[in-house]
This record gives sequence, C-alpha cells and structure tokens, in this order.
Amino acid sequence: MSPDIKIREALPEDRESIQVLMSTYFLDIEGVAIEDFAVALTGTKIVGAGAIVYGRFPEVHSIAVHPNYRGKGIGLSLVRYLLLRIKGSSDAGSCVYARTTSPGFFEKLGFAEMEPASKARLWEDCAGCDRLNTCRQSVMCLKLG
Repeated sequence: MSPDIKIREALPEDRESIQVLMSTYFLDIEGVAIEDFAVALTGTKIVGAGAIVYGRFPEVHSIAVHPNYRGKGIGLSLVRYLLLRIKGSSDAGSCVYARTTSPGFFEKLGFAEMEPASKARLWEDCAGCDRLNTCRQSVMCLKLG
C-alpha cells in the first residue's frame, strides 16, 4: 500500500462519502452504524471503506475501494485493520464470516470458503431468499485464535 494512504476509524461526517463509494458497487449500508466502518484516505479524500458488523457473529461487511485506487492493497489493509478490532474484542466468537463474490480476495487474508448451504444456516436473509440456490456469493470464514 502506498505510504500516502492512511486508514482510520470512520467519523459521522464520513457517512455520505462512504455511501457514495459503496453505491459504486451497489453495496447497501443501510442499518450499518458509522462506528462499524474504517476508511482509507489519501489526503482528505476517502478512497476505501469497510465495516465489521456484529450480529450473532462478526462479519466483514461492505468492503469497497474507489476504482482508481484498486490493486494497491487498500482493501487488504482495510480488512486487516478491521480484524484487529475483532481480535481485541472478548465476545468475537471463533470465526469471522464474509459473503462475497470475490473469494480470492478473502483467501489472501486467510479466509477459507465454506459450503454454499451454510449461507442459509448463518444468515436469515439468505434462508428466506428465493435465489439461494443460484446465488453467486461465496461464504468465507476466518478462524480466530
């Protein structure tokens, strides 16, 4: 990653920029608290963002990097930053999950792909989805500990 890229916790005033960035990839962040996000910046411009959400388990949610800054390690650095948050939490559980159409990205971070049927067991919205059997999202798991 370029030394002029900095990663920090998201601030309330970052929400609109995060929303614009996520919309580039049709990612919905409705219901995700700003405190769950981290951002990557060059100067004052947000060029990447990602979140860890906590429900029944921690989940990497909504990772996005501006198209002009892809391939520079920003996404990997964001996820590593977010994972440090989880490792410092006493209620993190034994695994961090992700639903993704880019399993290779998560494999670089040590995540392993799970069987597709696990989506319905892990996420209620997947269990009730009429496209569950044709869904292109992979389920990824990173064991903690």
